[in-house]
Amino acid sequence: MFDTVESTLDWLYGQKKKTKRENLDRIRRCAKDLNVDRVSYPIIHIAGTNGKGSTAAYIKHILAETGKKIGMFVSPYIVCFNERIQINDRYISDIDIIHYGNILYAYAEKYNRMFDDVIPFFELMVLMALLYFKDHSIDLAVIECGLGGRLDATNFLKTDLAIITNIGYDHMATLGNTLEEIAYQKLGIVKEGMTCLTTVDPSLVDFFKKHTEHLRWIYNDIDQIECNDKTRFCYKGDFFETPLLGEYQAYNAALAIEAVRYMEPTIDKETIQNGLNHTVWQGRMEILSKKPYIILDGAHNISAMEQVISFLDKKRRNRPIKVMFTALQDKAFDQMIHKLDKISSYYYFTSLSDSRAMDPSVFRLYTNKEYKVIENPLDCLNTAIQMLKEEEILFITGSLHFISVIREIYMKKFKKNLVTVK
Repeated sequence: MFDTVESTLDWLYGQKKKTKRENLDRIRRCAKDLNVDRVSYPIIHIAGTNGKGSTAAYIKHILAETGKKIGMFVSPYIVCFNERIQINDRYISDIDIIHYGNILYAYAEKYNRMFDDVIPFFELMVLMALLYFKDHSIDLAVIECGLGGRLDATNFLKTDLAIITNIGYDHMATLGNTLEEIAYQKLGIVKEGMTCLTTVDPSLVDFFKKHTEHLRWIYNDIDQIECNDKTRFCYKGDFFETPLLGEYQAYNAALAIEAVRYMEPTIDKETIQNGLNHTVWQGRMEILSKKPYIILDGAHNISAMEQVISFLDKKRRNRPIKVMFTALQDKAFDQMIHKLDKISSYYYFTSLSDSRAMDPSVFRLYTNKEYKVIENPLDCLNTAIQMLKEEEILFITGSLHFISVIREIYMKKFKKNLVTVK
């Protein structure tokens, strides 16, 4: 049994599925055995290629303004592991991770003996979240899919509202090679008779209508988007703003507004705006420092990269942008670098301590821009900051795991220069 959070996490991370998931029978059985298969609170379920975490955070903060206890389950994390499971502004504690880890360990050992099968990491995290939410008597849960939707471990739950943020090319080996194939997997979270909110591209609306009866496509209800120190936009005739940067944040916030209005029809605009004001989502167009100017974003697929590049190209005002980049082997890093060439004046290619990390020397083959390869991310960040001129911007991107590592390094080594931007 575990008595430290480190030993608990080591065990959790070590639980890997033996075969590809083909159904949700295992997670259903586990949830039933642990008495968390039927919940007493409504659930908002979120899928999509990008923007799931931001949308979930908006919903949580807005509904928390009404005085309710809102649980949130997201994946992956940026700041710390505890970020995966939250109630309002409180992360699950290390003590609770140990407590529920011990419950899950005892159950997993029994399950393995009975079925000669392993309950994998992500399913254990879903079960931990449900146990935690049950014990803390939450009023509503916002649950983000891990991958896809149809066969995602979260999809055994009886949910009350489905949100699909957008559809783009990512995880093609698992989800499919066309946008329609990927959309079909995401649409798996929409149960019969359920309302689905989405901001997918207009080209996919007809496909969505074929697969869901109650569709609310709000893409055309969002306009007058402005991004300076905040993101301001008009949604269905009302003006709102969010501290999160990027035009795409207007779409994420509008989805959240529509979701809370669906769940709480009498909620007023002031409460919504207060919730938006309090929303923080680290690692997404986050300004770490203004002197030197350092921005990081966890863009790790082509769709996300196109969005952040569009925003940075407008924001930089002709300032040169140096890019610090790495990516995992299963990502379209060649196409991401091709997109980044539009704004990059220089590259710093680095790596990660991860079995899926790409050899950074390979990245240089996909650009004609000047570059430096520094494998150790700490050494790379040191060099990049030392060489950064006053008029230049350092943009760090390519992987959520990478952003998490760099953010931790920066906080420890350069925190005194930090500029907090919500």
